[in-house]
Amino acid sequence: MSAITPLADDEVAPRVTKTFDQARAAMGKVPNLFRVLAHAPAALDVYTGGQGALRGGVLPAATREMIAIAVATANGCDYCLAAHTGAARAAGVSPEDRASAQLGRVSDPHAEAVLKLALAVNESHGRDATPALEAARAAGLSDAEILETVAHVSVSILTNSVNNLVGTTLDFPAVARVAA
Repeated sequence: MSAITPLADDEVAPRVTKTFDQARAAMGKVPNLFRVLAHAPAALDVYTGGQGALRGGVLPAATREMIAIAVATANGCDYCLAAHTGAARAAGVSPEDRASAQLGRVSDPHAEAVLKLALAVNESHGRDATPALEAARAAGLSDAEILETVAHVSVSILTNSVNNLVGTTLDFPAVARVAA
């Protein structure tokens, strides 16, 4: 595997310094994913901008984090699984739901409908996902929730792909995968 080395604070472009400072303020550190993406500030902007925009959307933080857990598991991204499991804990997601979100199953039926849609979109890229869309509508998901789910999957695919491609060093507590 060909790794891309995370950049140190003194190696980043000046415009990245602000993003690093914001990450450090919010998380107490600059995650290695940010340090890897800093090689391409535009790619880092895509990730942080997408995440920032989606925080202002209709999906609650707990649901957003469970989408990331489900998609990371489906895509085999241990880095994102670890990072978003911690974020889900901070968002108040129960240990049971943090674990079962890996399989697209959680205690809240509405959130579970979001996860099932997210996994269908991740698997099919939206092709042949009509049954999942119909199930999402039957579960009461709004158009905004459906579209934001697709956007969250897209952001997750970006980070899952980067981490899986370059082997980003885990800097969050590892999370065991749940067996189906």
